[in-house]
Amino acid sequence: MYNNNNSAEVELRSRASKARKSAAAEKLLSPAEKPAEGSPLLSIPFPWVALGSVLLPLSAFIYCIVYSFFYHYEWTTQTHCNVWNFAPSISAAIGLFRPQKYVWKLFVSLHSAPRLLMALMYRSYFKKGVASNYKILAEVAFICSVLEVVSLLMLSFAPSREDFKVHKNSFAVFLVVSALYMLLTFWLLTFKWSRERNEAEKAGQRLKKLMVKANAGCILVALYLYYRHNRYCEPGMYSIFSIFEYGVVLTNMGYHWTSYYDFHDRVLQV
Repeated sequence: MYNNNNSAEVELRSRASKARKSAAAEKLLSPAEKPAEGSPLLSIPFPWVALGSVLLPLSAFIYCIVYSFFYHYEWTTQTHCNVWNFAPSISAAIGLFRPQKYVWKLFVSLHSAPRLLMALMYRSYFKKGVASNYKILAEVAFICSVLEVVSLLMLSFAPSREDFKVHKNSFAVFLVVSALYMLLTFWLLTFKWSRERNEAEKAGQRLKKLMVKANAGCILVALYLYYRHNRYCEPGMYSIFSIFEYGVVLTNMGYHWTSYYDFHDRVLQV
């Protein structure tokens, strides 16, 4: 009997000690630190998502061009014309040699998920900001954005020398849908926007205007230079084309960077 009473007393003391420790821990936690039921496991400010979606392809692009210039200069400046050139072409720099092609494929693949997330966010953004009779254009812009990501993946994984037809067609699709997306969304934001913009959105709109103009100019000049290169095989012409091709890619990235301003106050929660 004595042993039973002693065991019960020890158990009661143990429970009381645990309760005191739990109460002390509760006091140490501030309300902000206490985990709430149903709270997200992870919260990421959207500006970080926008930064990652641009920095990944941008850093890969710069790396591939610079590395090709120093280590694969002869091969990345060579064309069917066999004339002198001075700037590596994008197709050769990102798709033909190691380690550039692996870096490019990895970084472009990683940036695809944030870009598709941005496409969904802009779809909702435009549907809320334009009149009902223009909402169909928000859907068209969404489709263009998705096709842009898909075509970029296709041209990245189909090198120009291994599968020129797929690479060429993918690049053509990328060029068309990316330009159409930029023009369409800029037009909706400039002429058909129905709600008031905050200061960050106004800054983003100014940058969009600059990127649209620069992108359109680079595309037109690049097309003319590509024609000249194929028609006359002039020395250095393909390199000048390549420089304007760089401009097309960089202004495209600059346009997508404006999501930083449009969603600067949003938080991605998981």
